[in-house]
Amino acid sequence: MATVRAIFQPLAGGQQHAPQLVSLAQEPWLDRLIISSAFSNSAGVAAVSAALAPVAGVCRAFIGVRNGSTTAQATAALLKMGVELYALDTATRGRIFHPKAFIATGPNQARAIVGSANLTHAGLFNNIEAGTDMELDLGDASDKAFVDTMLDGFDDLIVNHPQHCFRIVSGREIVDLMRQGILEDERNPKTQTTFGSGKQGNSTSKPRINLPFKSSPAKTKAKKPKIVPAAPAGTLPVAPPIYGQLVWAKPSLPRSDLQLNPGHAPGVLRLTQAKYKAGGAVIDQTTYFRNQVFGALNWTYNTTAQKDEAVAPTSLVIAGVYVGDFDMPLSHKPAWAAGQGNYTTGLHWDKATSHIKQPGLVGRSLKLYQPASVGARYIVEID
Repeated sequence: MATVRAIFQPLAGGQQHAPQLVSLAQEPWLDRLIISSAFSNSAGVAAVSAALAPVAGVCRAFIGVRNGSTTAQATAALLKMGVELYALDTATRGRIFHPKAFIATGPNQARAIVGSANLTHAGLFNNIEAGTDMELDLGDASDKAFVDTMLDGFDDLIVNHPQHCFRIVSGREIVDLMRQGILEDERNPKTQTTFGSGKQGNSTSKPRINLPFKSSPAKTKAKKPKIVPAAPAGTLPVAPPIYGQLVWAKPSLPRSDLQLNPGHAPGVLRLTQAKYKAGGAVIDQTTYFRNQVFGALNWTYNTTAQKDEAVAPTSLVIAGVYVGDFDMPLSHKPAWAAGQGNYTTGLHWDKATSHIKQPGLVGRSLKLYQPASVGARYIVEID
């Protein structure tokens, strides 16, 4: 039967997680060690490295990435030690890899520290963190079931989600992940944002991880937005945009909207009805976008092309990554409906095309938000 001790850092007698992890890694009966952390930095790894190095050959580490926090230096330190290292990249802002668990197993017993502490210096020493330190008897059915469930979960990630739980075996891979923004560089810390401290990587070619997902309830009252100054087109931002009112959504994006059809890439997101309701009624897409969503823009009539034209200042967010700001052209031509009531307004991807032309975005949802305030931008989000 398990012996359970609480860790409440630093409130219970000045407790810290670091000494507990050190003692866990030094258990004389240990023949397997699992480290799981949402975030990791080099100072966190260094705090336990002396105890971890002797057992690195039987250690697997599962570390979350694309979260604006986990650093290249942390993963490099684990890899150099000889740890079997796996990166967890869910490829969506809707979920991150978040378990904090440290599990040592032996022939007849196990020990697990499970709680809120990450493998970071703050998580192991300074943050207010709560955890449970459990000594487990593998001869006890309930204790063994607990350990088996935990270990099977990590094995399942490796076997069934190889795109998202992938092993890192070389420094070159770490450098590549850092260049993509999937790992952060401690030499060049980023501005803290609500999504994390870094840019979170703008490579979105992989699909989001295929696991059950429950959406949060719709918000009934939006907070008063802050004024966000517009940035020059195509520049990389340092903070995520402020969302205004949702004005359109298109589920299950087809290849054509993402400019992936060979030989036919018009460069336009067709603003169709998509069964979207505004004010309780399904929109009339032939007038809704021109007159309501983008009605306040400065429209001009192109006599040659016989269509109305405008430019929509837009922020682009893909899989949780704030890609940048783009001035996206708009076109409106009633004749495009072709008597079928299909669409009359198109948003041109223009300089943002390289960001959305990704196979991993097929089937995802697109949402369009109005500017949060005067001078702010529209937001196109794909997730």
